[in-house]
Amino acid sequence: MRLLLDTHAALWLVQGDARLGDAARRRIESAERSDLLISDLLLLELAMLIRKGRVTVKTEPTAFVDGLSRRFTVVPLDAAIAVRAMDLPLPQGDPFDRVFVATALALDAALVTRDATIHDSGLVPVAW
Repeated sequence: MRLLLDTHAALWLVQGDARLGDAARRRIESAERSDLLISDLLLLELAMLIRKGRVTVKTEPTAFVDGLSRRFTVVPLDAAIAVRAMDLPLPQGDPFDRVFVATALALDAALVTRDATIHDSGLVPVAW
């Protein structure tokens, strides 16, 4: 099954952070590289978090984000995903989360996230 990674999951994976769930790590490690996906908006969210100082990386930010984009298949936002993201019955208004869920649905992928709201929504399979 394809796996679409949420921002924290991708970040924790590449940084070797123990906060990435063991089950999620095993699924990622056993997946084909072509089945490991990130939304292009993940790159924007990560750049914003780095700029705000909420995420620290050991390399220059542009190099870090670029390296992440080379490690995964980057899925572009399209009109159908954008519209679906806004129509989802999710209680949170976070546009990144909405796009990640809509993208996972469009690609028939499980979303790798520890976000309880997304998990509890039952909208998309969650790997964690």
